[in-house]
Amino acid sequence: MDILGWTRDLKAVIDYLWGLDSIDKSYLSLVGFSAGAATSVYVASRDKRVSGVAACTCPAEITPFTEDNNWQSLIDHFRNIGAIRDENFPPSVEKWARGCRKVDPINHVDGIAPRHLLLIHSSQVELVPVSHTHRLYEKALKPKKLSIIDGAGHRLRREDMMVSAILDWLKSLCQGSGAR
Repeated sequence: MDILGWTRDLKAVIDYLWGLDSIDKSYLSLVGFSAGAATSVYVASRDKRVSGVAACTCPAEITPFTEDNNWQSLIDHFRNIGAIRDENFPPSVEKWARGCRKVDPINHVDGIAPRHLLLIHSSQVELVPVSHTHRLYEKALKPKKLSIIDGAGHRLRREDMMVSAILDWLKSLCQGSGAR
């Protein structure tokens, strides 16, 4: 899980889409989940071509889950869930940790405004506590919307209520400006 690599990949996707004549460039929104949400917040804060971000179960900062701030434990966790598959990654834990800290959404979420932001999280305490989303919401500037889904798990992309909330939000962005 090279989050700085993900930011470069997402920027390349935006560049590609921006070059297509068939894309309505006024409605280029990003939807990300967990570390993908962190990536989306970071990229959108720097790329004004993005019209909105839906960040689902977004960590306020990417940190180890241990009190002693052990980055190796975070790497081991990502290996266990399959997010890191290369046994030689990262070549430098220190450099990797700096990259994670650089992308921390709490430092970038206010840079999305005046574009739209939707923050979605589960009420259930899990890998990324709901307090992260509340902190991001407090720091974000308007326009912003917060949606807490009762009882959903960390994998919100599998929850019908979450998918409906995102689709309704995206539709409202288009309808708010008269687009169809």
